[in-house]
Amino acid sequence: MIFDARDLSLVYADQQYENTYASNAYLVNGTRYLAFWEGGHTRGHANGNCLFFDEAYNLRYNVTAQGLNDAMADMHELSVTDAGTVIFSTYFNIPFDCRPVGGPEDALLMDSGFQEIDLATGELVFDWHASKYFAIDQSYAEYTDAYGTEQGDYLVSARHLSVLTLIDHKTGQPLWILGGKQNQFTDLSGGAATNFSWQHDARIVPSSSSSSPLTGGQEETHITLFDNHGEESGFCPSSSETQHCSSRALRIAINPVLHTARLVSQFFHPEGVNSGAMGGYQSLSNGNIMTAWGYNPSFVEYAPDGTPVLDVQRGPIGGQEAVPDMFAYRVHKGDWKGQPSWPPSIAVDAPNNNTYNATIYVSWNGATEVSSWAIFASNDHKTINNHTNFLIQSPRQGFETIITLPSTSTSTNTNTTRRYVAAAAVSSSGDVLGSTIVLDLQDGGNPITVTSDIVSLKPPAPPPVLSPSASASASTSPSPSNVAPAASSTSPSASTSAQRQTTSSSTVGVMGASIFSVAGVVYVASYFWRRRRSGHGHQEGYRMVNLRD
Repeated sequence: MIFDARDLSLVYADQQYENTYASNAYLVNGTRYLAFWEGGHTRGHANGNCLFFDEAYNLRYNVTAQGLNDAMADMHELSVTDAGTVIFSTYFNIPFDCRPVGGPEDALLMDSGFQEIDLATGELVFDWHASKYFAIDQSYAEYTDAYGTEQGDYLVSARHLSVLTLIDHKTGQPLWILGGKQNQFTDLSGGAATNFSWQHDARIVPSSSSSSPLTGGQEETHITLFDNHGEESGFCPSSSETQHCSSRALRIAINPVLHTARLVSQFFHPEGVNSGAMGGYQSLSNGNIMTAWGYNPSFVEYAPDGTPVLDVQRGPIGGQEAVPDMFAYRVHKGDWKGQPSWPPSIAVDAPNNNTYNATIYVSWNGATEVSSWAIFASNDHKTINNHTNFLIQSPRQGFETIITLPSTSTSTNTNTTRRYVAAAAVSSSGDVLGSTIVLDLQDGGNPITVTSDIVSLKPPAPPPVLSPSASASASTSPSPSNVAPAASSTSPSASTSAQRQTTSSSTVGVMGASIFSVAGVVYVASYFWRRRRSGHGHQEGYRMVNLRD
């Protein structure tokens, strides 16, 4: 689901999928896509597909796991590289000798790994199996995250091992291991940088400073992650125990040459909670941090100094799944410009079977550029798109805008008892972005046409008045053969629409956007019942959130 970051109002929702995870917006070869995993899952394992939609919400790519052993595209991770490849976590069953751990020689092992696939060609670029590089007696290896680095290697997070490891993109061998029983790094922060556990959403990120006096000026690599810090969920015993008990959004710096690690920053939930599963961390361009709190259905944005500037809670916190399916798995804040291929929606409550005191309900699922709604009404549905039938204009008010039509005459309309009604979505620059079907108020508000074809709120511009000299010149000048003829006067809507689209694309800016992916939530606004802001917050844009794990 997509919400407007300015007021958290719903922008887009699609309930056709059983489960959705790992949602985000990606720029691939100049085109922005909304991508997420969808499919079925059982007890933390899943099998599904990675779907990519363009800004009109048309499906462009459908990617899933390849190869033998019934490989499954898992729900825990989906990321896109600068090279236009998709990386996602996988599970697959393989024959395995389990005698070292007391099992049979011919056992069936559920292995874990990841695949990288070229989005444009569907070619399998890389396929990694944990069982080839980590012994089975170390623990059950659930690799929830795999993320491509600028060098082409892969940062892999094994939450059941409490390990981060960098995988060589040529050999598949671990280049280093951070955390867990096989930790190879000296912790310069007294354990605070390497004692993470059951972590999620690990990323190598750019840093303003690539070196530290603690490492003799040597180059450092910065890593962010959500440190679940345990298996249990709930409140910590007291504020004095926060750093020992609570989950945290963690940023650490490592020196792969000297094998040192240090704590850069950590952010705790304002209520001091622990989340045994799920969670996310995102570094924003303005220096703020966006966090999702997993089993505790909350997401918080922090200023660089740790001050919460946005604190949203959509259900009870302090426990594990206090309300079924009430999670906050991932949160992402980014740009998204939704321009749906379907028209806006309209409904009406007309007690008098006409526009007198009628109430109009309008919305456009997925559209991010709507600033206001214009209502048109007429006694002839064939001409309802005429500018003279414009009745009233109202600002967008959340996902669904409710407009009560006037019961008295206005300066532009003296007839308040019209039979047909339609609406147009209007941008901040006054362009019509789309229009609804026409409703017949004498027939219970049922539709009568596919679309009202409203393209403008204003009368058509008069033709230019030429001076006598210019007119004479025009009449004697031949038309260049390479100039397209003018649009026919019999189809003004087509030419007006084309002009409107050109104007819109050049004047309507991309609004910051964000996505919340939720399964089974209909009245999302009712869950957002606690929210705090301060002057540090970035107030533009949408937030992307995956609310299930």
